[in-house]
Amino acid sequence: MKRLSRWLGLAFLVCLNAATTPSADLPPVKGGVAIIAHRGGSSLAPENTLAAFRRAMELGVDYVEVDVRQTKDGGLVCMHDSTVDRTTNGKGKVEELTLEEIQALDAGSWFSQEYRGERVPTFQEVLSLCKDKIHVYLDHKEGETEKIWKALREADMLGSVVVYNGVAELQEWKRIAPEVPVMPSLPDRFQRQGGVEMFLKILPAEVLDGNLGDWSRERVAEAHGQGVQVYVDCLGLHDSAPWHKRALEMGVDGIQTDRPDRLVEVLRAEQQTNERMKRE
Repeated sequence: MKRLSRWLGLAFLVCLNAATTPSADLPPVKGGVAIIAHRGGSSLAPENTLAAFRRAMELGVDYVEVDVRQTKDGGLVCMHDSTVDRTTNGKGKVEELTLEEIQALDAGSWFSQEYRGERVPTFQEVLSLCKDKIHVYLDHKEGETEKIWKALREADMLGSVVVYNGVAELQEWKRIAPEVPVMPSLPDRFQRQGGVEMFLKILPAEVLDGNLGDWSRERVAEAHGQGVQVYVDCLGLHDSAPWHKRALEMGVDGIQTDRPDRLVEVLRAEQQTNERMKRE
């Protein structure tokens, strides 16, 4: 019995160590820090539309953040809110409308008449647009995990995506598609010394997310010590050059912004400064 107990204890430790090791590769980025256009860059074009994603591509960013929900009849569409009210000329919950009903709506006029007639894209349309051009930071709002995974597989985009969601939902992603990198926010109770290592025993994530204020240089270093990257959100009042620079000083691996044009300029200036210092 003692020998069996020792064997079971060893097996548990092996499984635990395996569970804490990230198992999927992140998509490669162009520079040292991933530039992530929130909803495609929602200050520059109507969010979650093909127009916004094209604009992000023009800027040369690494990822577009895409919100996905499932319609009444099983379609997958890109929509942040649970209803279409805010960003279209329609009314109602996404889950209570058909794909045809949602695609008949105008998703651009609310932002600017320049985008009048812009439609709510399907997830498949977004993947087709992004393939071989830009990575997808998938915010899985609602919808069957296996259906979304199959859409990624059919579009040959499994190597160009990272998935954001809650802990339980990402555990399901790891069960269904262990080859897909996942990105949770670090829960409040783990935001302390040693918390990252403890959390990774619950969910072996490849990236940790969170608002800029949730992170410090020390916590970023702890994540790196566990082989995990950190993508932070610089949104709202934090979406400006001083805050982008603060994130870079922390050593983060990616920054999500509604103003990717500003972040591109910040990173370009940082690169020029570093090159000049090397020459001097």
